[in-house]
Amino acid sequence: MREVNGSELLAGSDHEFVVNLYTVILNRWPDEDGYRHHLQRVENRPDIRRQVIQDVAASAEGRALGVVLTFVDDPPPEAAPPPADPAPAAAAGSTGEALAAVLATLGTVPDVELRALHQQLADALGAVTRERAARVEARLARLEQRLG
Repeated sequence: MREVNGSELLAGSDHEFVVNLYTVILNRWPDEDGYRHHLQRVENRPDIRRQVIQDVAASAEGRALGVVLTFVDDPPPEAAPPPADPAPAAAAGSTGEALAAVLATLGTVPDVELRALHQQLADALGAVTRERAARVEARLARLEQRLG
């Protein structure tokens, strides 16, 4: 069981909210589709952030991780059933390894340094997105060449 204070996730820009949603609740970097989906849901709609947090925590992945969600204004949670044994996710090259190393140190990092780490994570997401976009564009160019 891993207790998460949802109130701590409510602040920040829409981008920061989605990244925090994944890294804190699901303990991983957001996948591209999930990032886009949740960003579209909350974009310029801070009023639904609490519901999005609850949805992600209640997802199959959140339940498998044993996430127990609380908010400052909620009563303490009841005991949760033991988490299922999730399949280990393979790290994707050096980016995945670097992210795992950063996530492993989050519990020991003072708040002052946490903002810098958050910016590093945001920069890494941007770099991964640009790299994937470049790969897709290269593939499209090769296909266009083949098709004439």
